[in-house]
Amino acid sequence: MKSKEEILNSYYSQGADGMPEIAADGLLKAMEEYRLQAEEAAFNAARELNGAQPTFATFADYKASLEAEIEQQPKEDTVRLVADSIIEQFLPDNPNEQTFEFRLKTEGAYYIAHYARNSAGAWEYQKAEVAE
Repeated sequence: MKSKEEILNSYYSQGADGMPEIAADGLLKAMEEYRLQAEEAAFNAARELNGAQPTFATFADYKASLEAEIEQQPKEDTVRLVADSIIEQFLPDNPNEQTFEFRLKTEGAYYIAHYARNSAGAWEYQKAEVAE
């Protein structure tokens, strides 16, 4: 594993005055190389074992699983944001209700948003599920 200094030194060139200098694109390349190296080092350090086999065989498999998680999370965040913004239209009339749910459509799909009353009496978002 290269140190930051070793990576930077590989992108230096000799300036007109004889002093070492690094061009902007060289600096960007050095930063990207260091970032990739750090990601792979973190992967190797945090690799989980599933029995005797690692959970992810390669760094590429690990990155693919992260990207899949990133793709799913914004949908949940979007559904929650939309549900929280329209909740007043669906509040139950019965003050004794402890839970309720309503349907909404966002990003071309229908969801059911679930809410529950907390100890202070306010409605809290619990989860959303895809509506059939």
